[in-house]
Amino acid sequence: MIAAINYSFILIFQFFIFYLYFENALTRKEKSLSYYALFAVAWAVSLGITFLWMPILNLVIFLASTFLIACFGYGAKIRSSVFHTFMLTIFMLGTEFLIVYFSTAVLDMDLHAHRYDDATFMVQSALSKLLFFMAAYFAAKIRKKHERELESIPVLLALSFIPLSSITFLLLMYQAIYGQAGQPVTPWLSAGTIVLLISNMIAFFIYELTRRTHIKFTRLQLEQQREKISTEYYELLSERQESRKILVHDFNRHLQAIQHIDTASPEVKKYAASLSGEFGLSDVITYSGNKYADVIINRYAQACKTSGTEFETDVQGVSLSFMSDVDITALLDNLLENAVEAASRADQRRVILSVYEHKNHVIIKTKNSCAQAPHVRNGRILSSKKDGKANGIGLKSIHRVAAKYDGDVEWKYFEDISVFEVAVVLEKTSARLLN
Repeated sequence: MIAAINYSFILIFQFFIFYLYFENALTRKEKSLSYYALFAVAWAVSLGITFLWMPILNLVIFLASTFLIACFGYGAKIRSSVFHTFMLTIFMLGTEFLIVYFSTAVLDMDLHAHRYDDATFMVQSALSKLLFFMAAYFAAKIRKKHERELESIPVLLALSFIPLSSITFLLLMYQAIYGQAGQPVTPWLSAGTIVLLISNMIAFFIYELTRRTHIKFTRLQLEQQREKISTEYYELLSERQESRKILVHDFNRHLQAIQHIDTASPEVKKYAASLSGEFGLSDVITYSGNKYADVIINRYAQACKTSGTEFETDVQGVSLSFMSDVDITALLDNLLENAVEAASRADQRRVILSVYEHKNHVIIKTKNSCAQAPHVRNGRILSSKKDGKANGIGLKSIHRVAAKYDGDVEWKYFEDISVFEVAVVLEKTSARLLN
């Protein structure tokens, strides 16, 4: 009975190591019953094999479990799954060898004591798993570079104190209690070891939960700050363009006045007429009547003109008054930024913006030439930007605005013509005093 409990908790801790390693090294698929079922089945099979005392079979099950969790639980490619399986196997074998060597050479234990003595098995297993945990956990932290700035070295060093102190206490407890009293204290030694393992699991789980909450909060703040800055930028740009429109209008009036002066020479009148036409062509185009939408569209229309990208619009005079200025800015700016950026990498550069109404919905759609299909995980497009700090924030802003107006984000990639399309559907009556 004691042996079964010991094996169960040792394997629970081992799969907790898998969980924290992959959570930090890879990006998990969305939570599903199959994800948890995969862990449960792997744990049950590993527990059943343990009682056979067949090290080679145990190793095979370990390899299979780690590979399947990486491949199916986290959607890693085969090459990546093999790499992570190899890493964890090396850590596991290395720490077990280190503990066996320490037990026999330093503590003078029998090499096979773990087979007939439950307490020795529990202590040796717990020691090796704690070392395995430290190696795997901190290796995963090193690999995940784009979040490393959120975790300082002192914090990680402080975390390492928990398993290290557990190892020290476990050794002292084994030497002081079991070495003198013998077999009668085996249940208490096993219970103490289990408590130590559970304490480590709880401490690191709470830390990971707190860390992820902090990351989400930081990203949310960054997103809100980015949207605020964008809104302020377009407010200033709108004011500048309004002032410019007034200036151009007045200047054209002056040029027209010059043309009607009787005493002016024909050359002066001709020159004034040519200037008037040139400035008239540079007026800002009104697309929707919403100042933020028009400023954003004009900005990207000019950017496309400069880069040689064909830019088309079909706004159809749709009113966006049901949306806040911040949401209009976040949605249009991010949609057009992604579209123009993707089109700039294609051979035939083209961007089309459409805004139209259907019943009680407003659909904002962008089509752009796209050299290759976007990277997708769990039905959502992954950002191709290399900047880890701002990675995917624009896409999250688009989804946030869509969700705020009870809408949805739909996308298609037409491989035959290399065109990518994103449609954001918004419900006009769903603002519910959010503005």
